[in-house]
Amino acid sequence: MQKFAKHICLTFIAAIALAAPSYAQSADKMKIYDIAENQSAKDDTVTLHDMDILKIDPDLQFCPQAIITKEEAEQAINRALQISQVSMPYKKINGLYQKRVANTDIHAQPLTYEQLSNELIKGYLIHSYKQVADVEIINNIILSTNVKDNVHYVTKADFSSVLYNFLNNILTISTPMMRKLEEVQYSSLFTVTNNSAHFAKIPANLEETVYIRAIEPLTLISNNTVDYGYAVDQEFSYSVGILDSKATVTIRTFDNGDYFIFTRFDNVSGIPKKIDLIQIEENVNSNHLYRFDRYPIVRDDNTDFGQDITSYPVGLLRLTKDDGSKEEQMIGKTYKSKQLTMEYEDDGKSSMRSLLAETESLSYAQVGDSFLTINSLYSSGSDIVEHWVMNSEQALFKSDTNREAWMQENAENYLKRNNWYTAEGPLNKMATTTEPLPKSGLGYGRNLLLVKEDRALALYKLQGDRFFENLVYNSFVNLDIFKGDRTYWPTEVTSTYLKGLYNITAPFIDTRFNEQIALFYYNSGELFNFKNYNEPLRNYADLLVAQKEQGHVIEVDEDSFYISDYFPLIQEVKTHSSMNHVLGGMNLLLMAYEEFEDDKYLTTARAIMTAIEKDQHKWIRDNGDIWYEMSADGTPADEDYLHLTLEDLINAYRLWAKIDSRYLATIEEIIASKSSYLSSESFGYTTKIYNGLKDIGMLKYLPKGEERTDAK
Repeated sequence: MQKFAKHICLTFIAAIALAAPSYAQSADKMKIYDIAENQSAKDDTVTLHDMDILKIDPDLQFCPQAIITKEEAEQAINRALQISQVSMPYKKINGLYQKRVANTDIHAQPLTYEQLSNELIKGYLIHSYKQVADVEIINNIILSTNVKDNVHYVTKADFSSVLYNFLNNILTISTPMMRKLEEVQYSSLFTVTNNSAHFAKIPANLEETVYIRAIEPLTLISNNTVDYGYAVDQEFSYSVGILDSKATVTIRTFDNGDYFIFTRFDNVSGIPKKIDLIQIEENVNSNHLYRFDRYPIVRDDNTDFGQDITSYPVGLLRLTKDDGSKEEQMIGKTYKSKQLTMEYEDDGKSSMRSLLAETESLSYAQVGDSFLTINSLYSSGSDIVEHWVMNSEQALFKSDTNREAWMQENAENYLKRNNWYTAEGPLNKMATTTEPLPKSGLGYGRNLLLVKEDRALALYKLQGDRFFENLVYNSFVNLDIFKGDRTYWPTEVTSTYLKGLYNITAPFIDTRFNEQIALFYYNSGELFNFKNYNEPLRNYADLLVAQKEQGHVIEVDEDSFYISDYFPLIQEVKTHSSMNHVLGGMNLLLMAYEEFEDDKYLTTARAIMTAIEKDQHKWIRDNGDIWYEMSADGTPADEDYLHLTLEDLINAYRLWAKIDSRYLATIEEIIASKSSYLSSESFGYTTKIYNGLKDIGMLKYLPKGEERTDAK
């Protein structure tokens, strides 16, 4: 039975080979990275590939030890038939074969010799085509195979060897020039799959080729494009297998030609699965990965945010092309999480993610002048796995010094630098006073202050690096997505602190967040050719002006008041007013007055400033520091931020100096008191404090201690 099965198999192969075209010899090297130069299947596979009968996977693998499926065998038969000049009997075979292909139920099944004989050969080839070569010669070829029995699965290597030997021995074709394999270099984490896979080529207009790879079939289920004016999103969603799991790839292209690739894998099956994002770049001469972890992180879990297990991206991958040009990728890590949502009786909702793991998923291989970058998204089941990479056809930093400084800054300020980017915005550690917080404490969400890339904007203005330009563009997109069709940005996570004090739940308006976002647009929009960049400034100034009538103020007297820190969108309640929120809102109103020359903005700003003036000594504590907030009943309370409020005071002095100098003495006295307190404890100052005091001629108040980039 064994010999009979093999005889049937080779008879079938003969029918294919009789019609095969002559082989065009070539000295070019072959790009396959999972077959060794001395491997027995190497010459067989290369020859059949050059005859266009066997295909190499898009990731340059052949998977020689993988079991060939009925689908792959049928495809090989079809390619052989389609490239042939056939006789009438052969056309009959082709027609029968095409009917057979219509039965797709068996395609993914592994193929045995018995099944190959019974299902694909015996019924359609033996009785349709009688010109069979000498059986004795065929049997001699069979002896060279390592098949155990007729139920043994056929590997791709076995299939290649049988077919290749038959071509040489039965048809006595001229021996082809055996091609050498291209040299291969692997990264340390690179692994050969050894399994047949399904591929989906991302149909985006890119210089490089991008694929999704999975063991299960991939089917395109949606394709959407959104034009933001300064960036274009192309979103491609694929079903993975048959259990409703979904892979989504978003290509976000900016006006400068650079682009993000965001990959998200929603595995709802509860079964462990993996998908791979594969990027293939041609004409690459060399590569180098500059890693972030050369700068170790010193973690500080003693904050309001508790433990944060995230770190920084993997690194910057530089590809040097054959012409000497350089292309670069900033490659992020991979994040596995679960979605958490808490709904309230008043239709409010709070959302965040429970982070399960941050892992490095990058591997890569150089095969000749082809370079493959592979990022693997491993799912444990019933989770979300995400990854990002930024691509540029130019260097992302103008100098190695700029690149290294950014990597070191990320290590020193890992809590305030984005590293978990998604197509909807970066996710960052939420305070322990938020809900729904997972038991692990590892709750992550969209923090509006970090969605806007203030630090990236400052560094772009200072250095002009493309990397920071891209981060700012990306921030515009994320803010647009977050805001939707509203004129403000709501907070989507409930603070248990506010819930306990005022019974406020998400969504609500945080005045500081919205003020900072409006300023971000205003300070960067013109530089980035953002249309109507001052509209967020106007919209938020209008919102502030409206709060007195809506009752969201703490009155000092008839003409003086503080605007509350938070405006509940559902509940009816008045919250406290903190000095940094009060100053931030007042400063924004002054900027709106300068920009639009509308007196209503100045009127509201005066009401706030006169309230500060009348409560000046109430705000200053015995140790010289400032109280954090004024409660609704006019009582000051809580410890202030170290540096943030001083930055706001300096900005208030600068703005009022241009509009009305009568308030400057009050502001200077508070600046002097706050600075004296910082000096007494050697708490230092921020770069913004230094530049601000220098700008208003008050460097005499510069606090003692070290300079830092981020306020505390």
